Amino acid sequence: MALLPPELLARLERLSLRSRKRGAGVRAGERASVRRGRSQEFADHRPYVPGDDLRFLDWHVYGRLDALWIKLFEEEDDRVVQLLLDCSASMKGEKLDYARRLAAAIGFVALGHADRVTVAGLSDAVQSYAPPRRGRNAASAVFEALEAVHPGGATDLGRAVEGYPRQRGSGIALLFSDLLYAEEPERPLRRLLARNRELHVFHVLAPVDLRPAVSGDVLLVDAETGEQVPLSVDEAMLDRYEATVHAWVDAIEQTCRRLGIGYTRVPTTMPLEDLVLRDLRWAGVLG
Repeated sequence: MALLPPELLARLERLSLRSRKRGAGVRAGERASVRRGRSQEFADHRPYVPGDDLRFLDWHVYGRLDALWIKLFEEEDDRVVQLLLDCSASMKGEKLDYARRLAAAIGFVALGHADRVTVAGLSDAVQSYAPPRRGRNAASAVFEALEAVHPGGATDLGRAVEGYPRQRGSGIALLFSDLLYAEEPERPLRRLLARNRELHVFHVLAPVDLRPAVSGDVLLVDAETGEQVPLSVDEAMLDRYEATVHAWVDAIEQTCRRLGIGYTRVPTTMPLEDLVLRDLRWAGVLG
């Protein structure tokens, strides 16, 4: 579990992944599977929190550990949390590294509440895919699947979504991407939303995306296509570029809000602990 330090994992154990929509398998911030459903198959344990149904306390665990734990059971109509990482060439480096760690944190939270968690790397196709896993003991496998997502290739989210396996149960898709697509992202985002009860976009941005540290005569090379553009850069051009990028980012956020898609801007300079334990809790993504 090298993606996340043990002290952060310990704090994540107390959190849950919330849903913005009713009917997505979540009730009052907790997984619906803590109730007895059509299946009585045991799935996992999690620590007791006030308000849990006392009928599902595991008294055997209490006798051994002197601690209250709730038994979780599988249901046929459960929630699958999909960690979808943009692994196109433009994500290479700090953006994909940050996206892996953020996805690992959210996935770890979901695994603690009987959600099924799947991982996919998307570029212009499905580059990697790990089927759904359940239970906190699956965290290592989920982390390994995230570490196996490597950058390369062009970006075509619409095409990649077409090749992505459909998931059984109520789906919540979490897309981690810089959204540097050749086409406007609205159409592929609509397609992804149509296949899930809920979609949340984590817009990952590095400092170089907002204001490149370049000046003078430079040769810009597109990381995905290899196209080269010679350019003379001065401060006035950088100012115009920065203003254009901020306007584009704001437009992306407005598009997501209009479509009913959750949106979180993720600068790679922000400490992960602050984003997960403060900002995502304040935004209602985690609770």
